[in-house]
Amino acid sequence: MKNTNVIDINNIIFTNKFSSKQEAILKLSELLVESQIVIDKQKFIEDIFERENRGSTFVGENLAIPHGFSNQVKKPSIAIARVDNPFLWDENDNKVKLTILFAIPEDDEMEEESEVLKKIAAALGDEDLIKDLLNAHTKEKLIYILKDYINL
Repeated sequence: MKNTNVIDINNIIFTNKFSSKQEAILKLSELLVESQIVIDKQKFIEDIFERENRGSTFVGENLAIPHGFSNQVKKPSIAIARVDNPFLWDENDNKVKLTILFAIPEDDEMEEESEVLKKIAAALGDEDLIKDLLNAHTKEKLIYILKDYINL
């Protein structure tokens, strides 16, 4: 598999806290707009929340993976936020420290990038990987851990 660029250091933020799920999704969406992955931020956010409204994307271990198919996405990509202080994700009082936003084109013809996204999504079921990502203190280390785990 060629080195697909679904993980960009510019699409990762480390911060002390978020006040809400909405703030996390907004900040990650802004990163994707700035890196020219997402065309229209507001329409993209609407697509993400349309999916979010069908069921929480909290997956356990302080992790949420909001995602959605959107015609506002140019190519498959992810944006990552790691926060020091957990914040409330859903009505079930689940708290999150790691948010990985999957940006997926509605008409996805980029097979290799899509395969990388699928590998990342599958890998996120591993509690040890999540712990390692939560303990990463630099963007470079976070990318290294994720790419190493999925053999990219």
